[in-house]
Amino acid sequence: MKAIDRIKRYGLKEYIKTCLHKQPTPELIKKYKEKYGDIPIEKPIRYQQTVWDAVFEDEISGERVELKGLWSNAHKLPDNERDIEEIERKGQAELGGSNWHIVRVKYRGKRYIYREEKPKEKPRKKIIPRQQIKEVIEGAKMAGMSPEEIGRMLKAMLK
Repeated sequence: MKAIDRIKRYGLKEYIKTCLHKQPTPELIKKYKEKYGDIPIEKPIRYQQTVWDAVFEDEISGERVELKGLWSNAHKLPDNERDIEEIERKGQAELGGSNWHIVRVKYRGKRYIYREEKPKEKPRKKIIPRQQIKEVIEGAKMAGMSPEEIGRMLKAMLK
């Protein structure tokens, strides 16, 4: 990194202190101001890098493959350029969709499409009122069932 870039990043006083390992005295500050001019501090813009692990499908054969560690710099681009091809670690990726996930990837000479898999809905458990469970337990006790048998019966009932 050049001196000018470092001054832009840290500021003149901090540059003298950290990079030159000297105390920023007024004479030194004046000397470097004459040498480099008055350079304002530019804060570096930090972007969060988004990473995906996703299942993709080959465009032609339909072969499914899981690609890991895909990343995209789409958030750096203006909105009108976001769906253009993106560079990622394993090839070219293209973003799209409502939440800007990778929709197309070119990897090792093959093209893959992202198929969003809907999560399987878990079957909802039956809700049985407490009063009904209490009645079943009392009936089982009267029938002379052991606590283990009652527990197994309730478990089967609630599944």
